[in-house]
Amino acid sequence: MSTSRIISKVVLFSLVLALSLTVSWAGTLEGSTSVARTFTDTNIGQVMIFNGDFFTNGVTVSTFSFFDSNGSGTRWVTPILFQENVTGQFTVVGIGTSDSFSTNVLQVFPFALQNGTANVTSTNFTFGFIESQVTSAGNETANVSAGGVDFNNGVDPGTDVSADLGSTNDWLFTPSPGANGVNVQLGSTFNIPGVASGLFPLNRSTQGGFNQDRTYSANLNSTIVQQGVPEPGTLGLFTSGAGLLLAGLIRFRRRR
Repeated sequence: MSTSRIISKVVLFSLVLALSLTVSWAGTLEGSTSVARTFTDTNIGQVMIFNGDFFTNGVTVSTFSFFDSNGSGTRWVTPILFQENVTGQFTVVGIGTSDSFSTNVLQVFPFALQNGTANVTSTNFTFGFIESQVTSAGNETANVSAGGVDFNNGVDPGTDVSADLGSTNDWLFTPSPGANGVNVQLGSTFNIPGVASGLFPLNRSTQGGFNQDRTYSANLNSTIVQQGVPEPGTLGLFTSGAGLLLAGLIRFRRRR
């Protein structure tokens, strides 16, 4: 094979490779702002679920963020991905990695999937967290802690962090641990009483008192994985290399 044909194939391969790279772009941020709020739960090992908006279809959840300004001692938090297939019923579809912390500051760590999925495949996915360390099977361990995320009683005004039209800062929570505690195995269902059925009942604001809605200082970020749209820097690197190869090919032909 001639040198010119070899160079031509290298150039073509470089361009094809550049255009076929898989890259990640910013996706959807859902939840409420990670700022100091008035209270922190005293209940142990409870589940909180964001009910103010949904993730965009096609994203992969990535980074969990929350704020604690009132806690003490070592606390545990585990992010969870939910799907609301039935209105008022939230099913566990993804279990993130548990994180421990003891300082009262902004906390940020990867979702880091343990089991299930981190991919959003419809427009009815939301997220939540459990105040406990859990296994990949979703079972609480001995490291079950009191609240580690700040909250306000009631729903904060305005939109959630996504700023989508119609989104809110509404959160749901399990108001009591129940006889066997609260676990988050894949397929476990959490429900709003009187709206849907499920394994673990959530608060219902119309009952008043302790069951009023809340706003928690937590959010979950995501990324969009796109095929065939390389980052500008990567594309520039490949095209520059291709350009040099083309220049070499032209010089080679002129010498001949």
